[in-house]
Amino acid sequence: MLNEGGTGDHNDTVDIVFQSVQKTIDVTDADGNVTKTQVMDDLSLWCKTLMVGSNTLGQTIFEMMEFMRNGFLAYTNMPKERAELWVGEVQEIVESVKKTLDSKSSESIRNKENSQSTLIDKINKNSVEKIYTMKETAKKSLWDSIIGKEKDKMSDE
Repeated sequence: MLNEGGTGDHNDTVDIVFQSVQKTIDVTDADGNVTKTQVMDDLSLWCKTLMVGSNTLGQTIFEMMEFMRNGFLAYTNMPKERAELWVGEVQEIVESVKKTLDSKSSESIRNKENSQSTLIDKINKNSVEKIYTMKETAKKSLWDSIIGKEKDKMSDE
């Protein structure tokens, strides 16, 4: 079911990504009743959209999350004031790592044999290819019509 411009596949892909990053949480209302609700897991979405050409990306994210988890243990092992300072430092370090991975993910690498696109390149791919194809078709049509006429003249003679 493909709409004009390829939006059908695009919407299906976006739906699949958003469904895959849902997590179930318990929400307690004012009466004390607990209900289960699905919310988007921001970290999971961030991980899915990274495009870093490295086989150690998963391990890097795991280590970052473990560092953050261990940072929060400061509340059980330190006085409150010191723990708050340490947790703040840990969160800033984790944000630095995230921004570093984001910047690495936005790099586009191309040479004669290979290319590594960015997420933006992938999203724009359909429209860029269609524009390119249309221009090439127009050039070929004009050229083919000129050559075709010359071939017809030669075959008539």
